[in-house]
Amino acid sequence: MTNGYDQARNYREMTVMGSSPERLIPLMYKHLLVNLKKASRQIEAKDIEGKAESLGKAGEIVYELMAALDFDQGGEITVRLASLYAYWIKEINAASRALDAARLGPLAEMVGELHESWEEAVRLVESGEATLPDTTLEGGVRGPTA
Repeated sequence: MTNGYDQARNYREMTVMGSSPERLIPLMYKHLLVNLKKASRQIEAKDIEGKAESLGKAGEIVYELMAALDFDQGGEITVRLASLYAYWIKEINAASRALDAARLGPLAEMVGELHESWEEAVRLVESGEATLPDTTLEGGVRGPTA
């Protein structure tokens, strides 16, 4: 018999497996944002184990985003994203060590903005208002152009 945790994990796996390539990046940003906000609440509640798990997941997501970058085809945006992701890792680690929930706020704002931008870009592509360029931006995910 499966428990609620297993069911939630299975749902997440099915969501990822069923997503189009251009939907994966905003999905990762969404999960990153959820974990950052959760960790902030856990730090404030002095839930050290929970904080460690949430920030561990957040770090794993950022490393996945880094691994998806295509430096051969992505151009300057890939370099900028790599730098941003490295900053995020530094901030996640610093907030974790210092138990500084406030440090996660600006990070969550950045992730939220990128999530919204990707969601809008995907919406434009799916509606036919934009097309995908010939070059890839992140791990085979091509960014939309108007």
